Amino acid sequence: MVSFHCLRDDKCEWGKGLRDFAIQFNEAFGKDYSLSKCLDISKRDSKQPEVLLEALGNKPMVIESKKIVYPPDYYEKHRHFHHFFKSFVYSYVRDLKPVLPQNIYEIFINENALYQNKKPKLPLICKQIVSHVLQHIEEFHISKKISSTEPIPWCFRQVPENERDDESYKSGLKLSGSAKSLSYRFQTLAEAEEEITKRLAKHLSQTDMKFNEYANCLKILVIEICGEILSIPAPEVIVEIIENATIPPSIDQIWLADPQDEAESIIIYHQIV
Repeated sequence: MVSFHCLRDDKCEWGKGLRDFAIQFNEAFGKDYSLSKCLDISKRDSKQPEVLLEALGNKPMVIESKKIVYPPDYYEKHRHFHHFFKSFVYSYVRDLKPVLPQNIYEIFINENALYQNKKPKLPLICKQIVSHVLQHIEEFHISKKISSTEPIPWCFRQVPENERDDESYKSGLKLSGSAKSLSYRFQTLAEAEEEITKRLAKHLSQTDMKFNEYANCLKILVIEICGEILSIPAPEVIVEIIENATIPPSIDQIWLADPQDEAESIIIYHQIV
């Protein structure tokens, strides 16, 4: 998958993934590193790596974690997407779910139209969509699908049996946004590669400064690629971008985080450098 599509709320990088990285590192190399300090919390007088790990008989390890988000406004829009779904679930559960057969449903919206509406307006939009479905409930029972262009383009449907293997449908309701066209994808991938290359160079420079006082440690940079999967280059391209970067000698190893499931709870780390 390579890219993370949801923002994890845990403010501690150790809890957001570095604990799992340490476990996988220990298993891969037969080590026993454990957390010694969260440096960016304990040493606030200067820019610090995220964590210091220690293991008996081994040099200490410092880890810096960097996120490369593309497009740059991705998380701002993604939060808006989630705010909409939260509002829709409220209206759906209160007014629509009681009159529908127990089943699995999906609300599909035009994302560009959604982003033109500010957060306070989202509950009203959701209420209007639910009201439209209720007004045409008999039609929906027959066709299993209903849509409109007001107040934004949307479609509400009962999910066919052959699509229900996807784990994201487990809750009984799923939100989907308009998919980008292939022409859009090909057009933006070149831009994405250029932007990711620039952001990586900036992160490498920042990490170099943070590692200055840790010459006697094993110094590791962990990179997370975050964003919309259709806008992110393929994994092999990401790896090539990292391998071709000018890497400061202060950085001993670079690892790439790779989420394995829809919930992004299973992460595998790959050593690139």
